[in-house]
Amino acid sequence: MKVEKNHIINILDKIAEWSIYTIIFTLPFAKSIVEIFIAIAILSLLVKKVLARERLLVNTHVEILLYLFLIASLVSIFNTQASQMGLSVKAIFSKAFKFAALFLITKEIINTREKLKNFVIISALSCVIILIDCFTQYYVTHVDFLHNYPAFLYVANMPSVRGVPTASFPFQNDFAGWILVFIFPAFCLAFFMKRSLLKNTLPASIFIGLLYALILTRVRGAWIGFAVSFVILSIVKLKKIGWILLLIIMVAGAVYSRGNILSMQSINDRSVMWKNSVTIFMRHPVIGNGLNTFYDNYMKVRQDDMKNKHGSYAHNCYLQMAAEIGLLGLFSFLAFVISVMIKSFRALATIKDPFYYSLALGINLGLIAFLIHSAGDTDLYSLPLAALFWLSSGILLATIKISGLDA
Repeated sequence: MKVEKNHIINILDKIAEWSIYTIIFTLPFAKSIVEIFIAIAILSLLVKKVLARERLLVNTHVEILLYLFLIASLVSIFNTQASQMGLSVKAIFSKAFKFAALFLITKEIINTREKLKNFVIISALSCVIILIDCFTQYYVTHVDFLHNYPAFLYVANMPSVRGVPTASFPFQNDFAGWILVFIFPAFCLAFFMKRSLLKNTLPASIFIGLLYALILTRVRGAWIGFAVSFVILSIVKLKKIGWILLLIIMVAGAVYSRGNILSMQSINDRSVMWKNSVTIFMRHPVIGNGLNTFYDNYMKVRQDDMKNKHGSYAHNCYLQMAAEIGLLGLFSFLAFVISVMIKSFRALATIKDPFYYSLALGINLGLIAFLIHSAGDTDLYSLPLAALFWLSSGILLATIKISGLDA
């Protein structure tokens, strides 16, 4: 009986592991598959823990801050209007608890070097597919082959106007946010691993492809995030050569997209969104107006022709978070993020293995760039990008833990 139970536990562990692989592979192009396999991973791990009689929750300081964030999300429902209660209750399970569980599961399930390498390989394959989709969309078909999304602002019958690539995402901003998470791990694995040139070719090629795609998206917030993380990389590892590379990259991007850089339209639009967001926030600044109610509340406070007809996101994830779950929720989330970053940077000072070091440094820098981009966009409120953030945070801490076990 004990042998049979152990066999079931091993099967459940494998199911959860391959669910994580499936999520990271399909995340850019299959929302329904991501949703299904998050649920499968959660269920598998729960049953495994019950059979193995393991504790359901871990209580390190990182997890405690995460629990505070979840509590703040729950507390915010006290200010949810009756007509919006369904939105908040649904979001507690479909967003807050689900993403927190994804973080915890990833951190626990990916617990060996072999599993971590599998995760990296599958992530690389996903990147290759999306890059092929991006360049096919931009140069050949003008629509992506995964969702049939047209290149943004593409003008038919005008070959000189290719538009802006979005790959399998509906908008280039989402695509840029996705790129930021992967571009730094690709760079670090390509240039900080002491391997043969042949083995470094794939991550180097992925980095170059992601960098070129990032330039093509013309998303200024993503460039700012990239620049900040590259500055940190230069201080930590690259020294003078990093500043030279950053200057070359930024100049090339600026020359290519000079018209978009000078455009004030998106800035003007965001200034209106942020003003309306502050109006919502000020109604209940401490515990917020209710999880998942922002879109509905925005429709009521906007002062244009769309008032009471159409809502909007804040295009600043932190401002929207403050409006929905208050300063209590925002500060607990930021405290969680900062604790993850501090833990990872402290670990980098002691990690000797080049694989663990490169991966941890790259993921950390990718998350920093992503979070900076989130200050001007909707990344944390997009299903695939939010899942990517929580998944990557879990992988970062898993990498740190495994590096200590193998030391």
